[in-house]
Amino acid sequence: MVAGDILPLLAEAAKHKQVLRVAVDRDFETLRPDFSAGYTNNMLKRLIYTTPVLWAAKPRADGTLTYDPDTIEGRLVIAYKVSEDRQTIEFTLRSNAKFANGDPMDAPALKDSYAMHIANRGPGASQLKVSGLPSADRITVLDAVTLRLSLDRPVAWGLSNHGLHNGGSVVHAKEILKHATPDDPTGLKWLETRTVESGPFIIEHWQKGAMMSLVPNPHSFEPSQLERIILQIVPDPSTRRIVLERGDVDFAMQISTKDIPDLTRVSGVKVTSYPSARGWWLGMTWNKAPFNNIHFRRAMAWAIPYETLLQVVAHGMAQRLRSCVSKNISGYMEEFWPYETNLEKAREELAQVQIPDGFAVTVPVSAGDAFDEESMVLIKESLALLGIKLTLQKMSIGQKRSLLVKKQVDMAIYDFRPFVPDVGYYIYWNWLPDSLNNYWGYANAEAQALGIEAITMAVDAPERHARLRRFQEIINGEVGTIPLFSEFDNAVMRAPVQGYVSYPDGVAFLAKLRLE
Repeated sequence: MVAGDILPLLAEAAKHKQVLRVAVDRDFETLRPDFSAGYTNNMLKRLIYTTPVLWAAKPRADGTLTYDPDTIEGRLVIAYKVSEDRQTIEFTLRSNAKFANGDPMDAPALKDSYAMHIANRGPGASQLKVSGLPSADRITVLDAVTLRLSLDRPVAWGLSNHGLHNGGSVVHAKEILKHATPDDPTGLKWLETRTVESGPFIIEHWQKGAMMSLVPNPHSFEPSQLERIILQIVPDPSTRRIVLERGDVDFAMQISTKDIPDLTRVSGVKVTSYPSARGWWLGMTWNKAPFNNIHFRRAMAWAIPYETLLQVVAHGMAQRLRSCVSKNISGYMEEFWPYETNLEKAREELAQVQIPDGFAVTVPVSAGDAFDEESMVLIKESLALLGIKLTLQKMSIGQKRSLLVKKQVDMAIYDFRPFVPDVGYYIYWNWLPDSLNNYWGYANAEAQALGIEAITMAVDAPERHARLRRFQEIINGEVGTIPLFSEFDNAVMRAPVQGYVSYPDGVAFLAKLRLE
């Protein structure tokens, strides 16, 4: 169904060739770039906010485009210089760059943007801290177009992290602060629904719950061939598929994985799949028996129906994952994971564990998440053959994550996607003693020391490779977690849509598209 207020807009759009119509799964909760609200919201951020840099694109064998992990291209930045010790980065900005209201987007404005993210103490601040910028006093304006970042430590992703949508999104801090109030000292409430764009598009019209239209930013230095983008909210995934198939939209977000194989055979529809770094694991607590017993953990690893998960849950649109870190990123190694589905070996390991007959465990499951729900049902059936009973407790994604962060879960499936395609970045968030996503209380002094060292080393350093190798050997040997699969990113669009690029954070950059 198309809301009545949208019809005149669609009629006007029909007169122009370069109008991209997109079916999105949800409304945009906020225009705050530092607030993470899923792929659809992050897609909007990449349209309306520029970043200092971004990964360059390169063609795959089939001609489709993906990011180049070895090449960083400028957006607001036209040149950068990294010191030999990798603790200082200097950005040279485009001269005469402007926000959508015509105000200068210069080095002082970029520093103000960073400072606002840091002051707000949200995901943007966390992302900048990961990059070695815990405070604004480490950012120095050298002149109108030159900015110096003095990192508190060298990190492997010190440069590339500035292409991400949280802390890297350039906001007009001075304009936002004009709308501050005693109850809202940084103007964040105003930023929920209004902004001054810095990216290639500006918001033309936003009808809450129905649609948003965007047109090119007249001051943008990032030209787009598109004349308008219409984002129509279509919450039901089946309906998104239908409107794409019949040509009502050109591009559809968040198509169900189960529909992808069928859509590859639909005339006029184009599906491009990219192996991603988003992985799924089965985790178990290290804080109580029998989960902390190596034989129990090995039994679980032998009992998982790996191939069934790939075919039934992921519908073949995934790869087998074989490590405690994400696949398809720098530093991943899979030779230390020997486990396949083998119930006899699982029983042999379980025989060495003192567990009572009819042992049971309650497992939280994210309601509505097919990967989580369907995977746990299959794992439940497999473990039942070993006499282990799982009780699946459905709850919201937020409720489950809260329990995980508080380390109140004995066993569960979880996923993680490193926005920066590097094992060290994954380690930072998941495997250190104070990592936010170390849900299971894992502790191993040798492995964690290796991880901490690897984080600060150059990506291509041989000694870093050796540390990451040993790190994975230790944790996989202890069955620190059970790797399941790494899903594909699937871009689904009509045949005339060209120019799609896959980025490591999974966020579509619609401004790069064109219609032929």
